[in-house]
Amino acid sequence: MKIAVVLHPFGEKMPGGLPRIISGWTEALLSVDEKNEYTVFVKERPKTPPVLPGKNWRLEILGPGRFWLDRLRKFPLADVYLFNTPVLPFFWKPPHAVVIALDYPYKYLPAKGLRTVLFRKFIGWYHGRSLRRADHVVAVSQSTKNDTMRFFGIPSEKISVVYHGYKKICELPESPVSLPARFFFFAGTMKERKNVLHIIKAFELFLASHPDAKEDLVLGGKNEGAYYDMLVDYLGKSPYSGRIIFTGHLNENQLSFAYRRATALVFPSVVEGTGFPILEAMSCGVPVITSNIFGPAELGGNGAALLIDPRRPEETAAAMGRIVSDETVRRDLAANARKQLSLFSWERTGRETLAILERAAAGGRSHLPRVVFLAHNVRPHNGGGVLARNIIKGMAASLPSTVRVVTAQAGGEMGEEPLFAPRWFLSMPRLWKMIRAVRQADIVHAFDVFPYGVIGVLCARGSRAKVVITANGTGSIRHLYLFGRGMLCRFALQHAAKVIAISRFTRDEILKKVPGLSIDVINPGIDLAIFGAPPEPRFAARVKKYQPYIMSVGSLRLRKGYKWSIPAFKKVLATFPDLRYLIVGKKYTDKEYARLRTLIDDLGLADKVFLIEDITSDEELAAFYHGARLFCLKSFNIGHDVEGFGIVFLEAAAAGIPVVGTKDCGADDAVADGRNGLLVAWNDVDGFAAAIVSILSDARRYQEMSAASRSFVERFTWEKKVAEYERVYRKLL
Repeated sequence: MKIAVVLHPFGEKMPGGLPRIISGWTEALLSVDEKNEYTVFVKERPKTPPVLPGKNWRLEILGPGRFWLDRLRKFPLADVYLFNTPVLPFFWKPPHAVVIALDYPYKYLPAKGLRTVLFRKFIGWYHGRSLRRADHVVAVSQSTKNDTMRFFGIPSEKISVVYHGYKKICELPESPVSLPARFFFFAGTMKERKNVLHIIKAFELFLASHPDAKEDLVLGGKNEGAYYDMLVDYLGKSPYSGRIIFTGHLNENQLSFAYRRATALVFPSVVEGTGFPILEAMSCGVPVITSNIFGPAELGGNGAALLIDPRRPEETAAAMGRIVSDETVRRDLAANARKQLSLFSWERTGRETLAILERAAAGGRSHLPRVVFLAHNVRPHNGGGVLARNIIKGMAASLPSTVRVVTAQAGGEMGEEPLFAPRWFLSMPRLWKMIRAVRQADIVHAFDVFPYGVIGVLCARGSRAKVVITANGTGSIRHLYLFGRGMLCRFALQHAAKVIAISRFTRDEILKKVPGLSIDVINPGIDLAIFGAPPEPRFAARVKKYQPYIMSVGSLRLRKGYKWSIPAFKKVLATFPDLRYLIVGKKYTDKEYARLRTLIDDLGLADKVFLIEDITSDEELAAFYHGARLFCLKSFNIGHDVEGFGIVFLEAAAAGIPVVGTKDCGADDAVADGRNGLLVAWNDVDGFAAAIVSILSDARRYQEMSAASRSFVERFTWEKKVAEYERVYRKLL
């Protein structure tokens, strides 16, 4: 296939964010594609030719002039053309074209003068014409996609959101710049939409409220233009002008020098489709303050940045104060930024863009595959929610696709649509919306057989959608034994394109009712960056007050077996009288909670057994795992209400502690029996206590099991589990 890429702007002496993004996009595309033939077009002959990967490309010069893009027709015809801005040739229409849309600031900023008004009218018309003529539009953010639909009427299915990657700029050699010892930093052009005056005003407010602060303000960008002149005039009247420095344009090596020394990046744009410096700063471990609107809010989401209203300097000043004065804020931002960065890479950008170009060239559907997820919730402190959440996030990051998440309970973090509200099937608009979502998808991934697998299969009948069902546990087993629901569940399982069980136990239980069914097993994973990392010091005092202790983690419900593990712990006290037992989990029902409290009091363990319900983050939970001597959970199956797997065993293993669980449930896959822990019969209280004592009493065995835990858990990273799901998806596509 022959692909033409219009690399413009390129060759600027002092390139800003846009040229760097465009160059990075082209490099990303060539990095992932060695088979196709590329022609890279630039407007004018650059002083320094582009340095691009691979040998399957050549450079062509179009030449200057008003209609320079129309000269593309003088060159051999390509199968598909990629334009790095939403501008197609004025007269000539390429056979197949894809355009990249960054943002439309002229739609938001006030025009100054009749000439500007007329130019904006023209450019708006030209953008709209180009967007409509293109086969497909690549938007750099969901915000840009929304604007493309709103301003130009482009249908959603013609637009794919493809986030750009970032350069690990702090790994580049430094080029020294004269900078103060401590400073807030802005990197970008001196333009109105970058909101630099807002930064200066916020910094003035910060200094007024923090008179002893050592930070200065460094503004990195070209010192030119009317807006820059206005900033200089403003500073001439500011009492803090001596603490505000304009550096002029900074190249990448100078940026490396600046980022490594900055207290924080301040990037409060009022109109911005993306925000290259946000990702660069996060990759350098620099805290970020950015806008709570447009693309920056997406890049800095999930707690990776402090999001502020770009129209309120006092909010930015307060954020500056938090970063300077609160070590916990800085640490949390750094941890969240590391997670957020996993969603962005140039390799992903290249692969997603290549997939769009290939479809456009084939004249078929140019949109990315559509994946609809059906789940009860994607909440971070619920077993099923954790599984769905991580698979959805992982697949969105690894597989070029457009993702839609339909749930019964919305948390608001992943754009969930809570269409499965109570009595949802009685609402015709909601029912029709859900049916359309399923039938327009390429893949429908349902978490649990009932009801979501059943809904997915029934709604997808007669459409191109292929249904994947992940069988979690109770929701996939119990309903098979009910007359009406059992028939529906068997029908769904037999007509799904792929059935995946989270454990061998879950697979085997399903096969009892649907013999001969093909079922793959993909266990859940864990985040080793959280649970395997050293505990954060801020939790040390709380953990220490309970030590020494063993612990369980799970909701305070009957199936978790606390009515057996608490009496077993009392037997352990005969050998280890100083030991405590922590049960970390949320109340399930008032009745079960009261029953556990009564059991603890009746056994005289009120000063030994503690129900901890207020842990709010994985980082704090990880600290408790690391502080424990051993992890134990005596889950048992109540009829067909089963323990499908047991992610908590893996979380504990990541902390390097031995584990004790029960046989004949999902824990069979989550524990390497005899290596990193022991499994006993669910109703054997004496055996459970003996297993704990045997591990804690033998120092050598304890060390061997601790080492085995760390080794065992390495096969359960979310990255590896997502890769297994990705292989399933790619076969179906």
